[in-house]
Amino acid sequence: MTAVRRPLACGVAVIIGVLSTPVLAHEPILKCVLLDPATVRCRGGYAEGETAQGERLEVVDHADRRLLAGKLGKDGTLTFVRPKGPYYVLFDVGPGHQAIVEHDEISLPRASDRARWVRK
Repeated sequence: MTAVRRPLACGVAVIIGVLSTPVLAHEPILKCVLLDPATVRCRGGYAEGETAQGERLEVVDHADRRLLAGKLGKDGTLTFVRPKGPYYVLFDVGPGHQAIVEHDEISLPRASDRARWVRK
């Protein structure tokens, strides 16, 4: 590599690294629990600990029909009636930034789980 191209290549690599860091920092996280056999509560947030207040959450059946679309509240949660039949919960915050929870992954919280958002 010539003396001129090497600093240019290093500069481009640094710029790409700096620009991609915010994208990695906002990895969506989604957790859903049953509050009771008929009620589901989901909490959306980001890997660095922020809640996702106001972000869109969708409940979709396995025929790709949207059963519910809503926005996460101030505490980053959305509570809804548990659909009959198979479904999944989709937290989509942009291209390539999705979190999905399948219906069979949603259960009652563990007794040791003291988080306020999992309480009724």
